[in-house]
Amino acid sequence: MEFLFRVFFRLFALVFISLGKVVQIPLAPSWALRGILNADMKLTFSTLASPSWTLDQIIKHAAANGIAGIDFRGIGAELDITQLPAFTSHLPATLKKLREHQLVMPCLNSSITLVTPLADKWEAMLAEARRYAELAEKTRTPFLRVFGGTIPTDMTRQQARKLGQQHLQQLIDICQPRGCKPLLETHDAWVVSSAVLELIGDFSPAQTGALWDLEHPWRGGESPAATAAALQDRVQHIHIKDTVRRDGKSRPMLLGEGELPLGECFAALKSIGYDGWICLETEKRWHPDGPEPEVSVPQFAEYMRGV
Repeated sequence: MEFLFRVFFRLFALVFISLGKVVQIPLAPSWALRGILNADMKLTFSTLASPSWTLDQIIKHAAANGIAGIDFRGIGAELDITQLPAFTSHLPATLKKLREHQLVMPCLNSSITLVTPLADKWEAMLAEARRYAELAEKTRTPFLRVFGGTIPTDMTRQQARKLGQQHLQQLIDICQPRGCKPLLETHDAWVVSSAVLELIGDFSPAQTGALWDLEHPWRGGESPAATAAALQDRVQHIHIKDTVRRDGKSRPMLLGEGELPLGECFAALKSIGYDGWICLETEKRWHPDGPEPEVSVPQFAEYMRGV
């Protein structure tokens, strides 16, 4: 009977009349999904969700909501945290604050893009990779997010794949001695699982893996079950969000209030035994009309504890 209720609530929105008001229940309320994932799941959030927060605010809100990790993607006006004193000259003080609140940094988020044909731009990205790898070693961060990028108009997909693989090998060579691993996000021209495997399929999961942003493959026409079945243990980090599509663009929403089939995503993760980090990536930095972090971060923690 409980299973039937879960299915019912995942497929339909219920409308109740209470005191003359219509109240709409989200398509996937957290209680209807309860038990799909491991109760000991590890939660983290990207600072894309909180671009206006200071470092101290980020730490305070993570700890207050029982979120054990922070995935840094900029603080304030600076997107590259390796350029901030808090992660260079003042890093010992930052690590002390994190330890005091029992927080870790599961994944660093770079702007490194594998398909970068211009040599000078790629050299700049290698320098960025070295900075992040050095920081990862000091913070004991296991993962470094990278992008595949778009395919230039004067390049075939096969040429882009070859270049991307060459550059990925360079990143592996930089990261491995520092104890971290580059993860390719499902993004740009490398969204669905077959495209991701074009770049990382010739490498072992010990060398590199996939950061599965739950939205992008689904928006690209691939079901969560298909993504999970194809990538399996190559899935090593998760970005979760919920959005609605308007005029060809995604608008951030609170979890359960958008269009993404989150119940299917959780079931797909369970099917491959995923037990890694799940990171909230409500992109407030890119969408100022998105939910305020004072709302989205605690809602993320509450929602996920009901899964």
